Amino acid sequence: MSLPPFLAGAALAFWGWQTGNLLIAAPLAIALEAPRWVRTRFALEPADYARVADLCTIFFVGLAVVMAADRGVAHGVIGAFRWLPPVLAPILLVQRLGEDGRVPLTALFRYIRKQKERNPALRVPMIDTGGVFVALCVISAGVGNTEARAYFAGAVLLAAWGLLATRPRHARLAAWALLFAAGTGAGYAGHQGMAGLQSWIGGLIAEWHLRRAEHDLSRSVTDIGTLGRLKQRDTIIARVYGPPSEVARARLLHRASYNAYVGTTWLGRRAANEDLQSAEGGATWTLAPGRGAHAIRIAHRVERRRTALALPAGVTRLTALAATEVSRNGLGLVLATVEGDWFQFNAEFGESIAHYEAPLPEDRLLPLAERATFERLAKELGLRGLSPAQAAARVMRHLSGFSYSLWRDAPPPAGVTPLADFMTRTQRGHCEYFAAAAALLLRAAGVPARYATGYAVMEHSKLEQAWIVRARHAHAWTRAWVDGRWIDLDPTPPDWVGEEAGRLAPLWEGALDLLRWASYRWSQRGEIEAGDAWWVLLGVLVALLAWRLLRGKRVTQGAAAAAAARRRFPGRDSEFYELMRGLPPREPGEPLSAWLARVAPGKFDEALRLHQRYRFDPRGLSDAERARLRELCRSGAATPA
Repeated sequence: MSLPPFLAGAALAFWGWQTGNLLIAAPLAIALEAPRWVRTRFALEPADYARVADLCTIFFVGLAVVMAADRGVAHGVIGAFRWLPPVLAPILLVQRLGEDGRVPLTALFRYIRKQKERNPALRVPMIDTGGVFVALCVISAGVGNTEARAYFAGAVLLAAWGLLATRPRHARLAAWALLFAAGTGAGYAGHQGMAGLQSWIGGLIAEWHLRRAEHDLSRSVTDIGTLGRLKQRDTIIARVYGPPSEVARARLLHRASYNAYVGTTWLGRRAANEDLQSAEGGATWTLAPGRGAHAIRIAHRVERRRTALALPAGVTRLTALAATEVSRNGLGLVLATVEGDWFQFNAEFGESIAHYEAPLPEDRLLPLAERATFERLAKELGLRGLSPAQAAARVMRHLSGFSYSLWRDAPPPAGVTPLADFMTRTQRGHCEYFAAAAALLLRAAGVPARYATGYAVMEHSKLEQAWIVRARHAHAWTRAWVDGRWIDLDPTPPDWVGEEAGRLAPLWEGALDLLRWASYRWSQRGEIEAGDAWWVLLGVLVALLAWRLLRGKRVTQGAAAAAAARRRFPGRDSEFYELMRGLPPREPGEPLSAWLARVAPGKFDEALRLHQRYRFDPRGLSDAERARLRELCRSGAATPA
């Protein structure tokens, strides 16, 4: 069907409004509607339409790959789908600039294109992509949309606009409006019902999780081996900006600590939760009294509904953090509710660990399965009776003789735990083993200790001029209560950084990082000035493509309209219509053949047969047959029936 005037532009503007990309949607919408005032049309061939459609497809696939590399496959594909309207807008634009006003189906489907190449006589229909484009705008605007009422109202208005224009003439406007309102009401009721059902099911799941285990607002459980699984991924989690001296003080970014070890699992128990209140315009969040003497800027990836922040140890205040909610617990976990893909904030921090509870009873307990091993080791090392600082130094010195390895050579002997095997036999392991062993050995010496997890800041990107934190930079260390305060101890041998970088970095990481950087810059485009060279380059490329595609193919609007009419209605110039005007009128609903048999029996049978072939046969008429049709009709018109 033919779209009502300005509906495609309005749908694209609606998409821009709902997705926050109105500055991109507005010029595209104007471009889509401009052919209504521009008389120039272009004699485009099927290959030209196919070229534009192929370029749009390539661009969409590239966009999906970039987003998948940056966000993961599922989130990347969904994110790319949100950008379908501007990606596919060139197809509708060239359709409206073409002299036919439609697009051959071969342009959109390579399979049909191949069929046409094998069989040139195959008739390829011409289609109007406007309706599909409007539907895509509405659907894409709804992906991940939280403004439910505004979105629903806009979608209803666009649907009413399109359907009203195609309303049958015999249908009364009042009846049509009543039926449309009833359908809209039923749709809104169904939408609200589904939202309520989703909320109810989500509440049941959340309650079930809360009853299953003692845990805080987010991750409160970690298993030995979890970080090892993370280290197989090179996804970028965060970007750190600041002078080298400041970044060096924030080498470890803490996310969560745990105080109870059961089996091979660390749990966070009895940690008090607290919702924070923002200040100074809603973007400043205070975690501990006073202001830190140091500061860095962090760009953090959004994770699910609430993101566990990776923060320096002594963080006291977060500024420029546009979060709707921020909460923390006594074990140092800070959760933020933020929209989007990436968000930035400033972290102020000092020398000592802040927003952290004093030791709990769990911080002194040795698990039953590990007690004998670690008490014996504490006795052998002479840890009992030492001050906490001396005990911590001796534990660090003892573990420095162990070696780092990402993989275990063999499973532990029967009846021996993995941690006991690490301490007594292999003395080889990765950071989880070192951190867990140091924590339990300190507890055996009477020093409260916790198992801490987060990321190590260890890789500088010349491309981004920032320190990038990858999933494989996940790290575990120990926090010990020494001289009335918590301190960080990292017992893992320092050569783990170089060993992991050499073993784990894939050969194609540089190319993927370029795509990740481009995707990140796009997500932060609000900070990119309009005059940036990237936008100029993009405009030049688009202009060059348009020039290569359209040069030498301009036709006047009148000639374009006539050519389009001939292609849309083959046989419209048949002389048979002139012949019909000289005959007695047809009865309503009377077939053409029956009418001719009644008013001129047998006289125009050959002319009717040639006319119908001219109108409906994809092969048309030969030159001789076309001349014969013209002759029969003109001679018949000159001779009254």
